[in-house]
Amino acid sequence: MVIENHRLFAFDTKELLSMLINPNEIKIGCSVFDAEHVALVNMINAIHKLLKQGNREKAKEIFQKGLVEYTEKHLAHEEKVMEKFGYPDLEMHKKSHEMFKRVIAEGIKNLDDPKAFASEAAMAMGWIFGHVQKTDKKYVDFFKEKGCWEEACEMLEQPVELEIEEELRQILGPEYVEVPVKK
Repeated sequence: MVIENHRLFAFDTKELLSMLINPNEIKIGCSVFDAEHVALVNMINAIHKLLKQGNREKAKEIFQKGLVEYTEKHLAHEEKVMEKFGYPDLEMHKKSHEMFKRVIAEGIKNLDDPKAFASEAAMAMGWIFGHVQKTDKKYVDFFKEKGCWEEACEMLEQPVELEIEEELRQILGPEYVEVPVKK
């Protein structure tokens, strides 16, 4: 289960791990954040695929090498933009981000327990999808109402660089979604 903005999202670990997240379902209309969300989804989908194939060691490696560090940088990007433009729910949003960091920390602690790690990976999948669909959409609406959406989107030059992108491309094959790069 995932708690997001004081709402409890219950999920079935097996059900979540049986599906891939479609990156098109979590686009918010800002090229930098959309690219970062796609990168997160590619990592989660790669972990999902590796677990499904029984390659837990490689899944753990992707979790450690990619998801932990990339998530920190992405969340910092979001918070920087929200702070600059005076997003009124910034503190609540930060708390939600802290919750996700705890989910990832639990995943790291459980890397050697197959059942617990699969549960944490499923929780990460559910959190990313639910957070972007619900919580991130709130700051999008705020920025649009304030008339600063385009400026907020232009504030960041490039998405966070994904060092394991080629590795994810190989793992996912045709399921890999290209990370759009802003020129």
